[in-house]
Amino acid sequence: MKISQQQKQENRRKIIAVAVDLIGDKGLKAATMRQIARQAGVGDATIYNYFPTKEAILYGYYEDHLDTCIETLKAIEGFNTYSLQEQLQTLFDTSLGLYLPDREFVAATFRHTLIVGSGDWARIKPIRTRFLAAVEEMLAAAAEVGEIPDQVFEEMICQFFMEAYLGVTVYWLQDTSDGFSNTAVLTDRGLDLACAL
Repeated sequence: MKISQQQKQENRRKIIAVAVDLIGDKGLKAATMRQIARQAGVGDATIYNYFPTKEAILYGYYEDHLDTCIETLKAIEGFNTYSLQEQLQTLFDTSLGLYLPDREFVAATFRHTLIVGSGDWARIKPIRTRFLAAVEEMLAAAAEVGEIPDQVFEEMICQFFMEAYLGVTVYWLQDTSDGFSNTAVLTDRGLDLACAL
C-alpha cells in the first residue's frame, strides 16, 4: 500500500519522537530499533525505509532541531536588526531552549553524534553545513551594515562559532545551576570576547 508524502513525514516524526523518549529513558544502547518501530506504530522492517540504523535517527533529530532553530530565528520580528553578538546569542539560546524538553536524550546522544561521531561524516556534514551557513549569513549581515569589517578568514570564524556552540551545549548538559545561569554567563562572556576579537 502506497502512502502519501505527508504520511511519510508524519511517520518520520513519530519515529524520531519515540526514539527521543526511549533513548532518554533507557539510554542509547538499550533502546532497540524494534522497540522504536513498535512504539511508533510502524512495522519492524518498515522503520528501515526511514532510517537504516539507530544512529541515523539521531542525525535526523539533530537535523530537524537545527532546521527548527533557524526557522524560529527567521520568525523573530526585527532579528535582522540585531547586532552580530545578539544574533549569535539568540541562536545559542534558542537551540538550548529547544533541547530542554529532550535534555535526557541530548545528554545521551550529543557527544556521540556531533562530537565524537560514529565515523559517519556524510551524516554530520549536513548539520555542520546548515549551522555554518546560518553563522556566515550573520557575519555577512554585520559586515554589510559596517558593524564589523569584511572577514578575511570567514570560514575559520564560522568554524570557531560552531565549536563554541558545541562546547556551550556540552557545558549546558552538565550545568546544575538554577535556570542554567552558569551556561548563560559562559555564553555571554564567551560571545562578548569572540565578537570583540
